[in-house]
Amino acid sequence: MGLILNFYKPYKLYSSLYFLGILFDLAVESFVALSFKFLIDNAISVKQKEVMVLVLVLLLLSTVIAKIGFIIRSFLYAKVATGITKNLRIALYGHLQNRSVQFFLDTKLGDILSHFSTDLASVEALTYRAVPAGAYAVIGIVLNLIIIFILEWRLALISLIGLVFCLTSPYLFSRKAAQFNEIVKATQADLLSDAEESISAQKVIKAFNLQDTFMHKLEGKSSHLEDTGTRAFFFNDLMEITPNLIIELFNVLIIAIGAFMAFNDVISAGTLVSFNSLFIGLSGAVASLTWVFPLFMESSASIKRLQKFMSIEDEAPTSADGNTEMHFEQEIKFDQVSFGYVPNQMTLKALNLVIPKGKSVAIVGSSGSGKSSILNLIMRFYDANSGKVYIDSVDITQISRHNIRNKVGIVLQDNFLFNRSIKDNLSLANEKATLEDMIHASQLAEIHAFIMTLEDQYDTIVGERGGKLSGGQRQRLALARALISDPELLILDEATSALDPKTELAINSTLEKLAEHKTLVAITHRLENITNYDLIYVIEDGFVKESGSHQELMHASGPYAELYDKQHGFIISDAFTHAEIEMERLSKIKLFGKLDEFMLNELKLFFKSEFYDVDHNIIKAGDYGDCFYVIVRGQVVVSVMLESGLEKAVSVLEDGDYFGEIALLKSVPRTATIRAKSPSLILSLKRDHFDQILSKAPSLKREMSEEMEIRLKQLACFGSDFYSS
Repeated sequence: MGLILNFYKPYKLYSSLYFLGILFDLAVESFVALSFKFLIDNAISVKQKEVMVLVLVLLLLSTVIAKIGFIIRSFLYAKVATGITKNLRIALYGHLQNRSVQFFLDTKLGDILSHFSTDLASVEALTYRAVPAGAYAVIGIVLNLIIIFILEWRLALISLIGLVFCLTSPYLFSRKAAQFNEIVKATQADLLSDAEESISAQKVIKAFNLQDTFMHKLEGKSSHLEDTGTRAFFFNDLMEITPNLIIELFNVLIIAIGAFMAFNDVISAGTLVSFNSLFIGLSGAVASLTWVFPLFMESSASIKRLQKFMSIEDEAPTSADGNTEMHFEQEIKFDQVSFGYVPNQMTLKALNLVIPKGKSVAIVGSSGSGKSSILNLIMRFYDANSGKVYIDSVDITQISRHNIRNKVGIVLQDNFLFNRSIKDNLSLANEKATLEDMIHASQLAEIHAFIMTLEDQYDTIVGERGGKLSGGQRQRLALARALISDPELLILDEATSALDPKTELAINSTLEKLAEHKTLVAITHRLENITNYDLIYVIEDGFVKESGSHQELMHASGPYAELYDKQHGFIISDAFTHAEIEMERLSKIKLFGKLDEFMLNELKLFFKSEFYDVDHNIIKAGDYGDCFYVIVRGQVVVSVMLESGLEKAVSVLEDGDYFGEIALLKSVPRTATIRAKSPSLILSLKRDHFDQILSKAPSLKREMSEEMEIRLKQLACFGSDFYSS
């Protein structure tokens, strides 16, 4: 009730006028009931025409005034109710915007959406229907009780006993009703989350034939909702029906007792008629109140959920000097920084690195090494668990997130575009940007020429999540969006991963020019793109494994050199549709290491180019495969199916990695599903073609088969496949 009253605080004047109007309406209703006494006892029975006319004129005038007041009151309350809903919606949305990135990872989307759907709808029903009806009922009960005690105290005492029973009976069922209403709300949110997840994951569901699995899951939760919903409705109905039943019994009792009293001249006939009319009004008020009880019970569950949501703390607070301006003149420094997304599982471990102002810096490493966590800390999507991140000797936690993000441009691997025009998406980064600014940024990002081929050009709607554009077009538009604000620091998180080689070369040329005037930080697995960078950090298991320029790292022959060599030895067409593997690179794959030069030259001709778009299955768990694959460009996710029926990603393979070796020598079921994480160009080799090569060297084939048998035994022992290099 305290929270409900808070809803009305901004509308004190309108609310006060509304509730005064209710009081006037009820006073008129009571006067109508009392008029029977005056008309019967003081006018009709004693033939006093003047009294009768006076009472009738007062009845007419008061009724007309009340109805005009009702119209005005309804308009005022409409403004109050819609205003409350608007304020609550804005408060919810504003609170949502201040949640941390981790909150959105930990919280189901359905739970969030249910606050804006079922919970907000419950509060709307509360303000539109329950509060007016409840106020009308409470004021009506109090006013009618006062009048009936003045009119006939003995019958009023009987009415009061009935009223006490009416008002206490709902409490017999309120606890159960509240309990089941809360379960219903939680289950509805869970179902909404499942539905949203199912819609988003249709490719995965169809790829794994999971339609029946998801249907069974939905049927189970729907049955649970049906059961708890039935109980909730039943107890809500009991709260409403029981008081009505009691009031009807007492109504008959009062008529009977009142009739005997009037027959014996204890009270007048007019008093009996007026009292009965007032009691009917009292009964109606009680009925309204009991009708309101279930609405309050249902709404209370939603209000508790909203209270819990609104009590979630904002993003990790800045320190006392949290309004410090960001002045990036020297460097960004990570000093003994440890950070993890899960407690006791650190992704970065006492990390030290420096990003000098005006330099191009690349951060590379295998998937899961921690390189993206560095980006997250610079952008203050998260704060370090220990250690400090400094910008020009100022602790980054002393700088507001808003200030940092205003001065940093970022291009993510999976860039989200809103279902608006290209112009609207670009202006998100700079509201003051002119069309000329947008054209300049788009030219730098190599997307302007394409935009001009569209019918509506910069006014073209890009569709849900940018679905009307290709992956490469979305990526270039995201780069233009980052450039349009002319940021001091530009961060690229796999920014060219979805681009064909020709466009990638053009973008890299643009980035080289930008690096002359800006600080550029690139997180990438494509080492070819960073050979001209000033400084490269190689991250491994949360540490800086090595650092230096490309030439220095290649000379060191460490992890960077190994990774660079793995990604080379491929010839890729400009259209990104065809690739070839060079003989030297082929010889470095363990399975082919024993083949002579003649066999390798013949084998490479059998490799076939295949292109896979995002989320496309390359191989599927359980299928019998006959192909070996080498990733030329792109990233793929290796996933296994758990006993629960859920899919779990176990690793990510990138440029130069390979998988499916076993299938070249033996037909066995695949133990994992491999799906494209980004647009991927892959070379495949069929078992039949490999057999043609090995048929010329039978002893080599036997040797390879024996080695594969050993690996298959290892596979049986460890329960995982040897997919990657």
